[in-house]
Amino acid sequence: MQMFAIVVSFALTVVAVAMLVPAVRRMLGVIRSGQPALGRTDNPTGRAVTMLKETFLHTRMLQWHWVGIMHWFVYAAFLLLSTAVLAAYFQLFKPDFAYPIIGHWYPFEWLMEIIGALSTVGIVFLIIYRQVHHPRSEGRRSRFYGSNFWQAYFVEALVLLEGGAILFVRAAEWRLDEEAGRAHYPFSSWIGDLLYPSSVTSLENIIFLVATFKIGLAMIWLMVIARNITMGIAWHRFTVWFNIYYKRESDGSTALGAMKPLTSEGKAVTLDDLDDLDEDSVLGVGKVEDFSWKGILDFTTCTECGRCQSQCPAWNTEKPLSPKLLITSLRDHAYAKSAGDEAHTERALIGSGTKGESGGTAGTDVLDYFYNPEDAPFVIDEDVLWNCTSCGACVQQCPVDIEHVDHIMDMRRYQVLVESNFPAELNQLFKGLENKGNPWSMSSTARMDWAKGLDFDVPVVGEDLESLDSVDWLFWVGCAGAYEDRAKKTTRAVAELLNMAGISFGVLGNGETCTGDPARRAGNEFVFQGLAMQNVETFKEFNVKKVVSTCAHCFNTLKNEYKDFGVELEVVHHTQLLNQLVRDGLLTPVKDGAGAAKRSITYHDPCFLGRHNEVYTPPRELLQVLPGAEFVEMERNSEKSFCCGAGGARMWMEENIGERINLNRTKEAVGTGADQIAVGCPFCRVMLSDGLTAQQAKGEAREEVEVLDVAQMLLASVKGEQATKAAPGSASGHMATKDEPQTGDVTVTEDTVTETSDVGPLAKASGGTSLFDPPASREPATETTETTEAKVADAPAAGGSLFDLDAPADPAPAAPPVADTEPEPATVEPAEVEAETPPVTSPGSTGSLFDIAAPAPTPVSAPVSAPMVEAEPEPEPAATTTVEPAPTNKTEPEVTEAPAASTEGTGASRSVSTPTTDVDIAGLGSLFDVEVPATAAAPTAASAQPAAQSEPEPESEPAAAAPDEAPADEVTEPEREPEPDREPEPEPEPASGGGASAPVSD
Repeated sequence: MQMFAIVVSFALTVVAVAMLVPAVRRMLGVIRSGQPALGRTDNPTGRAVTMLKETFLHTRMLQWHWVGIMHWFVYAAFLLLSTAVLAAYFQLFKPDFAYPIIGHWYPFEWLMEIIGALSTVGIVFLIIYRQVHHPRSEGRRSRFYGSNFWQAYFVEALVLLEGGAILFVRAAEWRLDEEAGRAHYPFSSWIGDLLYPSSVTSLENIIFLVATFKIGLAMIWLMVIARNITMGIAWHRFTVWFNIYYKRESDGSTALGAMKPLTSEGKAVTLDDLDDLDEDSVLGVGKVEDFSWKGILDFTTCTECGRCQSQCPAWNTEKPLSPKLLITSLRDHAYAKSAGDEAHTERALIGSGTKGESGGTAGTDVLDYFYNPEDAPFVIDEDVLWNCTSCGACVQQCPVDIEHVDHIMDMRRYQVLVESNFPAELNQLFKGLENKGNPWSMSSTARMDWAKGLDFDVPVVGEDLESLDSVDWLFWVGCAGAYEDRAKKTTRAVAELLNMAGISFGVLGNGETCTGDPARRAGNEFVFQGLAMQNVETFKEFNVKKVVSTCAHCFNTLKNEYKDFGVELEVVHHTQLLNQLVRDGLLTPVKDGAGAAKRSITYHDPCFLGRHNEVYTPPRELLQVLPGAEFVEMERNSEKSFCCGAGGARMWMEENIGERINLNRTKEAVGTGADQIAVGCPFCRVMLSDGLTAQQAKGEAREEVEVLDVAQMLLASVKGEQATKAAPGSASGHMATKDEPQTGDVTVTEDTVTETSDVGPLAKASGGTSLFDPPASREPATETTETTEAKVADAPAAGGSLFDLDAPADPAPAAPPVADTEPEPATVEPAEVEAETPPVTSPGSTGSLFDIAAPAPTPVSAPVSAPMVEAEPEPEPAATTTVEPAPTNKTEPEVTEAPAASTEGTGASRSVSTPTTDVDIAGLGSLFDVEVPATAAAPTAASAQPAAQSEPEPESEPAAAAPDEAPADEVTEPEREPEPDREPEPEPEPASGGGASAPVSD
């Protein structure tokens, strides 16, 4: 028996090692085929500590408490079994073998037995858990949907036998070593008494067999995984150590916050490097070999546990993006391609194919159509790539530190910068950021409109202040805070609170421009870098050190990404600063009066404040100190909060598949029964307000429920005023007095947003007026019952937004607010609009931004980092092309390059449509102009399609509102009166060397 055991054990060992060595070499070869990874070897001590903490303490696994605990038992048994397998080789020659010193040491023996027993309990629990949550019963709601089940079953069976083997071997050892005492074998001794004979010869033979069994199990396991090197559920036992050690952040934090730098061949690429790039340089990831070696190690380490999938907002709203399936598809493609599989060697990484009648959103359609479709020439469908909101839930949940968002953003970068293949809606976003410094192409001269009517002066740096040294904070207003009506309320509230608390601050005013977050998250790295460099230059000029921001996206970008551009800032979110002011006694909520009305509040965590920056407590503490407020949590909150759907530049893209993310989140918020939904980000406010409007239109939410920023709630409480549009339980409607300020700014210019619909994709229903509306010189007319009923009747079907672009054939602009007295006609002169001709190539073409089309190409950085200065119009217009403006629900005609995809179903449309603005800055064009020139012009490296100058036809002015009409923020549509013909103003000619002139009306 002994000889048989020795021969079998060593034969299996030789075969297993012979299979395992080439498998490991092949795996290393595939991983090494990736590009160099930046910054993965710094702080080796910190990295080692993080690795040991996350592995031995299971800190990330324990986010799911019971599953994490049971997995730890299995994990510990695997480590101890390694010592047991080694001991089994010695037991083949000496049945009573024990390790020197520790072999009969009580702690070691007890640990072996306890872990052996607990691992058996743990794996049984995990087996049952997998079956209870199997896709056969839960469908795609199961986090195991799409996982390889035979691999899971194989590993579970081996683990179950491993745990039992420890006890059965020690039971036989007990029978040979009874003199040591039962205390050395607390569990196994009872098994030995029950199963094993007392004969020494029989016991030795049993030990030979059990030792062979242990060795055989281990070798069979190694042989199976050697044949399946993509078997992450088994291989992660070895690769996870390296994957955690080489994670992006050496301090042990997750790969959230800042995005990884744009790289080419392992080197960071900036705008200054563009001239040095050759035509073979790759920006982003266009094929699997373009991923870094750490990226491929990520793919290899995936355990297919599905935690990322279970938290993904796209997947949970029936969209094709599953972070798990994305990673496993990239893994399978990488290893198949390295093996020379013909089905993969010629496949593109990203493509678009037929989705089937179901749209690829139900059942196996997701696997068949979006991930490694057999007959498609691509690996992953582009819908998967553009569904990501970059909320970071996948990264935060992953127990093995896979960096999903970085990989998705790298693929987006390639699609935008090299292929010029991106959703058509992003055209307007990119051009607005390039030419105007904000997503909606609004004039910088309107950035201070939010401050008009305040009781105090807001100091502007460069005008009222020479630098920021004389004040405590730079108040970063942000694009939404400056231009979007509801976000203006938050901006004003924060300014008032800081003024009340005696905190000095300044703003950049017209010198502020977008941080670039939407461009970077959409893959347009160079537009981001241009905006960042412009802002950093301003920060250095005015010695900016401390910044407070109301936008979670601006907060994240300024705090985590601007350090790469040479500026160190102390950046806080407004909820953090306001919470500190309340704690310091500088702001005191009034404990009685209207501001202390009893109401319930729930809070939505902005992804870029909470998950990306771990700011969870300050906004909650603020809400909990408000007198009369009862705070209730949504089921998905804090680390597991659900995204609003606006991140990753999704604010400017339509949702054409599945349920709208904002509706899903709004339903959860409304389901808490809260009277107020508190937010800390203007993007979240837009999305949840839109969702609430849709819910109220369908009668699924109470009319008095309202979405408000935390700052607005605090200001109302400090003033002792009511912040809600209707008291809880009262009839719907606004309960304001005649003197209460209303929505909208009193100053109306060509560049002022006079109604919410003017801000394009941010045009969402405001959910009613409140105390924080900017002051106006006119009172809105009283809304009659007939008017209310008419508005309800005209509400968009299936809960759509009031600002959906499927307007009537001949809509009229909304009227401005009217006074109680005899109104005077209020006219708003729309800005002139350059007409756009049909595009030469669609955004889905495969051209590169870096194609050299002229002997002396203009650097790409030119239109990006140009100063935000308005060009003076030249007296002689260029060749003109007249285009009739299409009907729209805006106050000015609009010409778009490509029609935005309309969406049928619940929620509001976010098709990109920006307001008319002034002329293009310095005549500089956009990287994304796709116009046909009226006359021949030399192409540049930045844009191969020079734009034609156009001269618009006379436009009609909006008629003055009648006294009985509703205010502008209630979106009524009065009849349009024709405007007398007038001469159009001449358009500016392109500046020399500036590339093609971009259209003004985006």
